[in-house]
Amino acid sequence: MSYCVQCGVELDSTAGRCPLCGTPVYNPNQPVDRTSPPPFPAIRQEVAPIDRRELAVAVTAVLSSASVFCVLLNLILVGRSVPWSAYVTGAAALLWCWSVPHLLARRLPVWARLAIDGAALALYLLLIALLTGGLGWYWSLALPVTAALCAASLALCAVFRKKPSLLSAFMAVILCIGLFLLVLEFFIDFTVSGSYRPFWSLIAFGACLALIAPLLVVRLRPGLRSEVRRRFHF
Repeated sequence: MSYCVQCGVELDSTAGRCPLCGTPVYNPNQPVDRTSPPPFPAIRQEVAPIDRRELAVAVTAVLSSASVFCVLLNLILVGRSVPWSAYVTGAAALLWCWSVPHLLARRLPVWARLAIDGAALALYLLLIALLTGGLGWYWSLALPVTAALCAASLALCAVFRKKPSLLSAFMAVILCIGLFLLVLEFFIDFTVSGSYRPFWSLIAFGACLALIAPLLVVRLRPGLRSEVRRRFHF
């Protein structure tokens, strides 16, 4: 049994090079087996691309049929007094907005995609608020939190567009999660009690900073960063 001298990965007897780092294999005690078939394909092939229009039609058909079936079932079995099918129809419309426009409009800007997703989510929450008979929580909690979620997603998209390293991207995600939790507790407190008393979001934000700190040290130390990349193979 051979192991790569560069990254330490276990090698198959048919491997002439390390499949992970490409280092040539040389083991006098176990020459490379040239007769047995390799454990992985030697010829690179690509999967045929999916037709986005057909997929969009299929998604539309599935969501539409589910909505129509639930509406008919609601009218026949329960009646019009309990419109539970409205929740299903709204959820189907939300999923349609989250999937079909992105399949058909490939060149749509990121901010436009996020605007469509955020508007669809806000409209679905508005539907729930109208069905439950209360708009107070919608204007003070649901709509601001949806806007904050879209802003956090837009910020992450701007970071990823610059093609950062894996550590930098991971730190950006953790930081956005911590900031979003602070905003979430802010609107929850004002909706429930009318005042802001941060508690659990500060704990979560502190945990996020505790995760970012060692990653930042690794990011700023080239030698340590190279060792982490070699150990975890990225």
